[in-house]
Amino acid sequence: MLAGACVLLRLPALLASRWYDPDEAAIAMQARTLVAGGELYTDMADRKPPVPPIAYSWFFDLTDSSDPRLARLLVSLLLAGAAIALYLDVRRSAGTTVARWAGGLFVLGAFAFPPTDGGAANYAHFALPVATLALLACRRTRVGRGMWWALAGGALLGFAMLNRQSWVFAVPAGALSCWLGARWRALPLFGIGVAAAVSTAALMAPWDEYWFWNFKSSPGFVFAATDLGEAAGRAVATAALFVVLHLALVVGAGSTLPGSLRRQPDLWAWVVMGLAATSAGLRFYGHYWMQLLPGLVLLAAPAIAAASQRWRRIAAGTLAAAAVFAFAGLVIPDTFRERHDPDDVAAEVQACTAPGDRVFVWGSFPELSIAVERPAAGELVHSDFVTGRSGGRQASTDAVTPGAEDKMMDDLDADPPVVLIDTSGVPDLLYEAFPMLDNERLADFVTGHEYRSTTTPEGFELWWRADSPCAPGASADGQ
Repeated sequence: MLAGACVLLRLPALLASRWYDPDEAAIAMQARTLVAGGELYTDMADRKPPVPPIAYSWFFDLTDSSDPRLARLLVSLLLAGAAIALYLDVRRSAGTTVARWAGGLFVLGAFAFPPTDGGAANYAHFALPVATLALLACRRTRVGRGMWWALAGGALLGFAMLNRQSWVFAVPAGALSCWLGARWRALPLFGIGVAAAVSTAALMAPWDEYWFWNFKSSPGFVFAATDLGEAAGRAVATAALFVVLHLALVVGAGSTLPGSLRRQPDLWAWVVMGLAATSAGLRFYGHYWMQLLPGLVLLAAPAIAAASQRWRRIAAGTLAAAAVFAFAGLVIPDTFRERHDPDDVAAEVQACTAPGDRVFVWGSFPELSIAVERPAAGELVHSDFVTGRSGGRQASTDAVTPGAEDKMMDDLDADPPVVLIDTSGVPDLLYEAFPMLDNERLADFVTGHEYRSTTTPEGFELWWRADSPCAPGASADGQ
């Protein structure tokens, strides 16, 4: 039943090939590079972990397409597996009734988000099931044979970090869960598990590049300058939305205070560290709040199961209402967040290029890089690493990624793309402050290689190499 719910609730996203979240398209850019024989971070870089792009690449290779639906099915099945494990663990310790509530709260809690966050298959969705298993394993730690659960919990948490690095915040909480089970004897095993799992990144990508893009360069993103008033407003809005859509979960967990704080302090540590991860960088995107779910579920389920019939009905009603909202959101996602359609400009580029011709996109529009169905030039999933635009914030010098511009220009110089697409003229792509030719090195590149420009009705400026048939003044016989 839990497994079926995980699939049925996300059915609209499993049937639709559209992108629900720009992160999906960014993952797809890296996956396509892998399918073509490239390396993560070396041939296509993003400030994100390696496992989701590798998973996407398997499906792209299998289907010979860039369709995200199989990846969404995978995260749905992973969530189902975690839900079943959670149910079985809670049933063992607290009985069937509590286990049913725990399973239901977990599945619906992971689904009850706006469509960008509820329907996508991004880093948070890959990480949540693994981190939930990590929590369960850490709490199974006991003196004797149970000590090995500490090793398993650490390894699972480390693997969760290879899906979304913000789960590093949960390391103190996982250590506390292990310590409560076997005191100091469990901590070395837990630490070995975390380190061993994270170290497997060296099998997926060059270690120095992985470390740079995932951790060393992250402070530029996390600490980029922001307007505190705007951040506070976003925090309040997204927190309120999370509470409304997870009312039974939040109220149920809160009702256990202060008793649960004495009896199960580690669960509250998982919740608090989840809040810390959600708050890092003061961006408060919807899927960030998923990191609170495992701890809240284990706190809320016993409280709701022990409540009166009336309150259980109310809790069930809030879950049903949230499910209806989230399901409707997947059917009509543009009502909540509309993304620019790349198909028109992609068709224009395809008409003037061959399948092997490289295309460079300036801006933060990975959906276009996928839609053109041509190799992406520049070795970066977007230009924010060069401009300092950070998580939608319009400018921050300290957010420029060291070496990113050199990486981009070295790739362009080595093999000049057929066309460079400047997205800054399209208002809803929010790149007006960063015209491509404001970058001196790109301006010199365009001049030196005699690129010629055309502009689409939408505002995209296309800079064509002189030998392209679409370059102004090119001969009719073209390339």
